[in-house]
Amino acid sequence: MMVIRAGWSKRMWALAGIGILLLLSVDPSWPTAEATRPIQIHKRGEQTFAFPGSSERDAAPRVNRPYFDRAGQLRWADALVHEQATGSCDTHPLQENPNGYQIYPRRTVLLSPRVDVRLCSRKGASSETTVIGLTDDGHKVWERETVFRSGVHRLDQYLIGSSREGLVLSSLEVWSPDTGQTIVPASTRSITPESREVPLYAYTGAALYHPARHTVFVYDADVTLTKKRGGLVEINPSTGATTLVHPVVTTLFRGFDRIEEMALMSGGRYLCLAQRLSWRGPTDVSFTILDLATKRLLFHERFCQDSHDTCADPHVVIGPSGAIGFSYSNLNRREHHLLLYQGRE
Repeated sequence: MMVIRAGWSKRMWALAGIGILLLLSVDPSWPTAEATRPIQIHKRGEQTFAFPGSSERDAAPRVNRPYFDRAGQLRWADALVHEQATGSCDTHPLQENPNGYQIYPRRTVLLSPRVDVRLCSRKGASSETTVIGLTDDGHKVWERETVFRSGVHRLDQYLIGSSREGLVLSSLEVWSPDTGQTIVPASTRSITPESREVPLYAYTGAALYHPARHTVFVYDADVTLTKKRGGLVEINPSTGATTLVHPVVTTLFRGFDRIEEMALMSGGRYLCLAQRLSWRGPTDVSFTILDLATKRLLFHERFCQDSHDTCADPHVVIGPSGAIGFSYSNLNRREHHLLLYQGRE
């Protein structure tokens, strides 16, 4: 017969003593369980908007982005990006799609404040990318080329991140969306024989500037049939320090979620990710929230996986009082989906 004796053994008392010492030695500056308690995410509603026009005629780009109005309500913007030219590139030479309808070389990347990107591609000449700041009614406030001037050379840069906190270029130079002025200059290296500077970084994945941490989050992953590398990294452009925040995860057939847009929630702890599955086949999209304090995923929801429709263009936007808007396009059904979430402590 097994007898359970009352009281603790000497070994149990020793282990308890070690535990007490560990508790007493905890740094008081560490966050407590109450301080690190994550938020709860709840879905509040979903709306669907049909694509305007037809797939053949609708060549002029539309804004097609979610936004919160002044009353804090989630809305869908589907107006034309512009109806008047803002530079010679918009109309000369005339650009057309395969069906013969005019293409306007502008797209909207941010709505509050309004920021557009214009790409000029001319035969026999180098392409030119310009970022334009606009008022709500479409009047130009500022305009700036993305080129990096290195001596007599003009080096192309690309806009890879657009948020209220800053516009991030491929060199990790950050501009103010309100004025177009530089917030964080590009880190450079010297080419001694030519006495000129060139950008140290040249990223292509989605990016977001975190003003409180003075860092940039960049999606930088490489996935092949035999290997996978990288994921979401945090970079300090001034020191060069790089930290892998969330490694890329692959499916059985080497598909992986590619981050296409990011948004920072109020307080700077939670990072919202708009993702699209990258693989050979119909693609689905997903909405994810990452806790930067613990580097763990708090929320993840996937769309179009069961229907096997091809979905694209995921966007995420932050509203007041913990509200979050997420949108995506279902290309098979020619409709936009707009979803409202609420985060609560």
